[in-house]
Amino acid sequence: MISLRRVHLEHTEDVLQAVDKIATEGVGALMDSESRQGSERWGTLSKGSFNVFYKLMMVELVNAARRIAAPTQSANRQVREEKLLEWSVAVKVLHMLVNFVKEFDGRPNLSIALKYGRMFIEVFLRQAMPLLDSIFRIHTDDIQSILKKLQLSTRLLQHVCSHSKVIKDVSLTNHIPPLKKALEVLLYKVKAMLFNNKCTEAFWLGNLKNRDLQGQEILSQALESQSDTDRTTADVTDMPTDDESDVVSRRKHSHAFFIIRCLLKQINK
Repeated sequence: MISLRRVHLEHTEDVLQAVDKIATEGVGALMDSESRQGSERWGTLSKGSFNVFYKLMMVELVNAARRIAAPTQSANRQVREEKLLEWSVAVKVLHMLVNFVKEFDGRPNLSIALKYGRMFIEVFLRQAMPLLDSIFRIHTDDIQSILKKLQLSTRLLQHVCSHSKVIKDVSLTNHIPPLKKALEVLLYKVKAMLFNNKCTEAFWLGNLKNRDLQGQEILSQALESQSDTDRTTADVTDMPTDDESDVVSRRKHSHAFFIIRCLLKQINK
């Protein structure tokens, strides 16, 4: 049955919609169930087989993202808007899938989230960022929504990184350097996009605390970096809350983040 699901996803007309359906209906029912089995419609999906389904969904999400080719320079407005809508759906599905590690936090699932989460971000950098940059002035609100949703996923991936370091699992920590590199590139790509559109005032850098999978601060980190936290809190007092931010880190105990705050009057200056 798993093989049939794979074949179905590979040949379905709308892979993103199919993955979204498995995630919302299949996994949703499984999470709501008190037993190890989910709904009858998704009979092969259980807590025991979740890992197989999870990898399948993440793989197909990345493959679907790769098929959202960056529009050519001669592409008209309609084509660009269709691509933007596809990326909006893809980022939404990523957020859903990454969020599953809060409930299914076994090592295989964390490894899948780190590996394919990074691969998705790399595809987003290559194929989505040029599109967002080219239509930023026209679709500011839509692009802001996409980036904010992506931030929710990158923040949770950062939490998985922190958790992996705490439990000192080499199979997980090996995924951290390439993921951090991708997140760092994302940070600077967004900064460049804002600069190109005369909206640099919307770019903020601040510090995020290391947290576990449930969002709780890691106490060992808090003790080690208490002086750093005290020093940076004043700098970010008027910044948005943790729930609105995230992206990358060069410091040992902090993560840089960006916040998009673009008003049309700023863009049109």
